[in-house]
Amino acid sequence: MATSSRSKSSSKQEITKEKNENLRQNQPASNDTPSPSTESKILAELEKLRSENREGHNQTKLSLTKLETSIEELKGEMTKLEKRTTEAEDRISAAEDNGRRYDRAIRYLLRREMNLSAKCEDLQNRTRRNNLRIYRVPEDSEGKDVKTFAKKLIQSVFKPMPDVNLQIERAHRSLTTKPTDPAAAPRSLIVRFVDYSVKDMILRQAWSQKKLIYNNEQIYFDHDYCPELQKKRAQVREFIKQLKVKNIKAKCLYPAQLKVTMESGEQTYHTLTDALPTLLKFDIHPRVDERAQMEDEMSRYRWNSVGKRREEKVGMLPNADLRAFFSEAE
Repeated sequence: MATSSRSKSSSKQEITKEKNENLRQNQPASNDTPSPSTESKILAELEKLRSENREGHNQTKLSLTKLETSIEELKGEMTKLEKRTTEAEDRISAAEDNGRRYDRAIRYLLRREMNLSAKCEDLQNRTRRNNLRIYRVPEDSEGKDVKTFAKKLIQSVFKPMPDVNLQIERAHRSLTTKPTDPAAAPRSLIVRFVDYSVKDMILRQAWSQKKLIYNNEQIYFDHDYCPELQKKRAQVREFIKQLKVKNIKAKCLYPAQLKVTMESGEQTYHTLTDALPTLLKFDIHPRVDERAQMEDEMSRYRWNSVGKRREEKVGMLPNADLRAFFSEAE
């Protein structure tokens, strides 16, 4: 029985082996060994990947080349910008130097102009020292011979008349436009004497007599100042009137200085800007514009007389600035 069972099991194993061999023979080639079609597909895919990789590499190389070119261009632009910045800085520095130089030149020229204006004003007043101005004389009352009229006028208004030879050199109306309005103030009469002492004597006589009447009109005698000085003195006289209303003694000194007599003593102000604090203390509000203040400030540097000696407070323009101006002009 045992023998028969072993033979059966061995026969079953043999049958199973045969079946497996038959199945192995009937099956296609193993998956481990690819078919020719599969290999071609794989090769095609690999070739595609290789071409894509080569194309990507070429594009990357081209991009890097462009990037290097752009960097080189940027370097060139940066170099140009640095050069232009350096040139701009040099120009700005030169402009600042020129600006400071022009500033010094303008200050010098303004002070020089103030100095020359003061000299011209002083010379005008000196040439007018022999002149006498007579105000409020009616228009056309002088006729054609103004010199003779002026002599008769002086002799008629003074009581007594000083015993002096007048020696009038010439006489005429002020060179302004003749007023067309009858109510307007007449032009002043200018009389020039040969001798200054005669003019001074006549003027002092007029001031001492105070009230001079001609044709029922009060007339006034005064020095003949240049127009610029007349305006300044007129401003000072306006404040003198306001001070006198407040019972404060004041008078106008030559050229246009304000002298005020207070309890603390006498005080002289060379300009209205200097007198501004004192006038405000007396509740007088002068109108001094900004230009007048600047002119007063600049007048500190202009030509002034010191006793019998004259000094000039205008500094010279530096030689370096002069050379720079001439070199730029060339």
